[in-house]
Amino acid sequence: MSSDIVVLLDSQQQTLTSLREVISEEKQALSQQQAESLLSLAEKKQQLLMHIQRHDELLAAHPDKARLTADLAPKVDEIKQALDACQQANEANAQLIDMNLASINRLASALQVSRNATSLTYDGKGKTSTISTLGNNLKV
Repeated sequence: MSSDIVVLLDSQQQTLTSLREVISEEKQALSQQQAESLLSLAEKKQQLLMHIQRHDELLAAHPDKARLTADLAPKVDEIKQALDACQQANEANAQLIDMNLASINRLASALQVSRNATSLTYDGKGKTSTISTLGNNLKV
């Protein structure tokens, strides 16, 4: 039974290594604006996070969980450091996503302006909008 908790910790560490790799691939896909890759990577990341949560619950309910703060504390610290690295990398990706969204919004605004500058209006939230009136007032 005592090796069972070590197996859980090893599996948790391997899952975190896989998560770090997926987050790294996600950063690359964000930088290269590969939308198709982002969708599959988000799914992989979600599966890995669920796996981590499941192992966390198993560790919390394990009969030898006292060992986590005793003789297994160095291994637990390694896992916590790996988790922190994943969280930091994920936060960096979130900032990259925010920058990409801001860039897309600027592009959308510029496209709206260039499409029909004479019909540019603003909605209630301050975003630009164009109203196409071409051909609306035709009477035959």
